[in-house]
Amino acid sequence: MVKNPYGLRNNDPADWVSVYDVDKSDGDQYFCADCGNKFVAVQPSDPKKQWFFRHEVLSDCEGSRETAIHRMAKQILVEERKIMLPYLVMKPEPEVYREYKYHEEIRLYRLGERKLFHFDTVQDEVWENGRIPDIVALFGDRKLFIEIVVTHDIDEEKLSWIRERNISTLRVSLGGLPYTSTKSDVKRCLMTGWLDGINILQWVHHARKQDHQQQANEFYIRQVMEKGLGPKAIANQEPPSRPKPRILRQGTLFP
Repeated sequence: MVKNPYGLRNNDPADWVSVYDVDKSDGDQYFCADCGNKFVAVQPSDPKKQWFFRHEVLSDCEGSRETAIHRMAKQILVEERKIMLPYLVMKPEPEVYREYKYHEEIRLYRLGERKLFHFDTVQDEVWENGRIPDIVALFGDRKLFIEIVVTHDIDEEKLSWIRERNISTLRVSLGGLPYTSTKSDVKRCLMTGWLDGINILQWVHHARKQDHQQQANEFYIRQVMEKGLGPKAIANQEPPSRPKPRILRQGTLFP
């Protein structure tokens, strides 16, 4: 059985505690977020052994560390109403690669910028046309889904459902969190988008991607032509003109 280092202090759903932060002399009680039953903090003196919470009374509850991280992350997003949004890296369309070839040194087009984004409302457990996304975030009339991934990735059926509805969706990968991580560590990951120097944010669908595909194509072609890497038949052609710099307002970072 996978050990769970997270419990709720005094059964407060907003007060997640790591077993490594528990002081048994403080008089607080700790509870399972899944079944609501009391926990006991197991803190072996042997430094080689992990600390964890176990149910005070033998239980069939399968509350796990993964479930705790998932719930903790959703709660933080609902409370804070913000998350780091990454830029979207866009490749040129296949026909561009066929004509201009793939060149490793050519940079790809970036849509948006990496920025901490504040929403009007953030909700979890919201029914959306037959599905319940982990998080539904709203900014004006724009909607964003956020999926928290710890062990199991978003399945293909759900991805198809997202694409059919053309709703921008961000995946947050928290599977790499160390066992001793606290709620503050989870919050830091959501607010910065980094975990031990690794990016944990990825657009699994972006509703505005197609609107900018031509710009991504031209961005690639222009670099190929400027570096003299284009096919001989078009070597003397003028590269596409550089687009004017775009200033993105907060509301344009996602659809």
